[in-house]
Amino acid sequence: MKNFSFSNVTVFIIFFGIALIEAIQKDNWLEAFLFLALGAMSLWADFQKK
Repeated sequence: MKNFSFSNVTVFIIFFGIALIEAIQKDNWLEAFLFLALGAMSLWADFQKK
């Protein structure tokens, strides 16, 4: 199976992006900040290991 270079970014956009949009729509800013911080840390860790 081929390892795609942007598959982790796609998962990030789907999971953290949808969760962030839902938190913003509910006006839950603490949850939105949490998802934004976790998403940024995940992307940073993903690009650091390469």
